Amino acid sequence: MFDIIGDIHGQATKLIYLLNKLGYKKTSSGFFHPDYKAIFVGDLIDRGPYQLETLQIVKEMVDNQNAHVVMGNHEFNAIGWFTPNLSEEGAFLRSHNSTHHKQHKVFLAAVGENTPLHHYWVEWFKSLPLFLELDDIRIIHACWDNQTIMQIAPYLDANNCLKAQSIQSAFNPSDALFDYCEVLLKGKEITLPSGVYYHDKEGTKRHRSRIKWWLQEVNTFNELCLLPDSEQIDQLNRKIDINLQPYQENKPVFIGHYWLTGKPVLQTIKVACVDYSAAVGNAKLVAYRWQGENELTAEHFIY
Repeated sequence: MFDIIGDIHGQATKLIYLLNKLGYKKTSSGFFHPDYKAIFVGDLIDRGPYQLETLQIVKEMVDNQNAHVVMGNHEFNAIGWFTPNLSEEGAFLRSHNSTHHKQHKVFLAAVGENTPLHHYWVEWFKSLPLFLELDDIRIIHACWDNQTIMQIAPYLDANNCLKAQSIQSAFNPSDALFDYCEVLLKGKEITLPSGVYYHDKEGTKRHRSRIKWWLQEVNTFNELCLLPDSEQIDQLNRKIDINLQPYQENKPVFIGHYWLTGKPVLQTIKVACVDYSAAVGNAKLVAYRWQGENELTAEHFIY
C-alpha cells in the first residue's frame, strides 16, 4: 500500500507535517511507516524555501526502501540547465535565459551553481525513473500515454531512467525523444485559436495550453484547457472538434504537475492528480492513500 505525494517544490515543512499526519515516524534511517511506502510524483525542487531539506528527506526515504520517486519536469530541467550542449560551444541543454533562471534560481542559490553539491544532486536526478509501473498502479509526473511509453522505451534503461547517451537528444527540439519527454513530464498541449493567449502563474504569455488528457469528451476549449482560475477566456467558449484519447486502462494512474486548487477531487475513477500548488504560501500539500482499490475514491485524499 502506498501514499502518493504531490509536487513539494522545496516545502519541507509541509512535507514533514504531511508525513506526520500520515503516520510516518522519523527514525535514524529517515521517515518510516510500518504499513505504507511513500511515492513522490516529482517536482521536489524550485520555488520553495527548503530545497536541500526536501531533497534530503526524500532521498533518505528512497535509499532506505521507504519510498519511491519519479522525475518531474523541474528535475528534468535542472539536468538541462547543468549539462553543456555538445552541439553548441558555450551553451547548455536548457538555455540560461531570464525566464529559466527565474524558475530555477532558488535551487541554484541553495546548491551553489557549478559546485560539487550542484553536481551531486543533478546526478541523482538522472537516476530517477520517468514513470513507475507497479503491479496495481502507475505513477508518472504529468501524462500517462501508452503510445509515448512504448516509443520512449529504447531510450530508457531497465529502471525506466533516461540512458546517459539519451540526455542530449532529450533536449533537442528536432529529436523525437524531446517530444516524448514533453508529453510524459509536461503533459499534452494544444495551440489556442489565433490571437488568444493567457498568462501563466509566472506571468508569461502563453499561446498554447496544457489539456485535460483524461477527459472522455469535451465541447469547448475552456472545458479542455488547463488555465489558471483567473484566466477563463470568453473566446475559448467556442466549439472544439478534437479526437481525444483518454486514459482507459484498468490500472489507476497517479500524476502531479497541474497546479490544481480547492478541495482535492478525482480526475476520473482511474486518474488522480495530487498536485495542489503546495509551492504557494498557504496552499496544501496533498497525498492519496492507496489501499489496494481498483476504483479510486476522493475520500482517500489527505492533506
